[in-house]
Amino acid sequence: SVNSTNSKVRCSCGRIAIVRTVRNGSNAGTKFYGCPMWPNKSCQLFVPIDDKNVVEDLQLKLLERDTTIAELEMIQKFNEDKIKELEKEKKSLVDEVETLKTEMWQQKLSSIKQYTNQKNMSMALFIALIVVVIFM
Repeated sequence: SVNSTNSKVRCSCGRIAIVRTVRNGSNAGTKFYGCPMWPNKSCQLFVPIDDKNVVEDLQLKLLERDTTIAELEMIQKFNEDKIKELEKEKKSLVDEVETLKTEMWQQKLSSIKQYTNQKNMSMALFIALIVVVIFM
């Protein structure tokens, strides 16, 4: 019977071995790595599986997955902290832009007032000059 594959064991034909179980004879129930093409191919791959090694391999895979999960959680926490930091910086920049807009409008109003005063002063000087010319 076919149970799973193992990328560490390869058959002489180059294919990745699969886990099989002996069905008949004195070794019935024994698990082994065999060619996935058997019985259609004449490969004779037979590597018995030591249950201890299987358990150790599974424990190692579990440890590797736990380590990967811990690393990903750490990266996620780092990214969340970075996002919070960038959001604070964004708020600060938005506030600064609003302050600069307010200052710009105040300067525009001041410029308009100065222009109006200058225009009024020019008009007053022109009228004064006309009055002086008329009465002289």
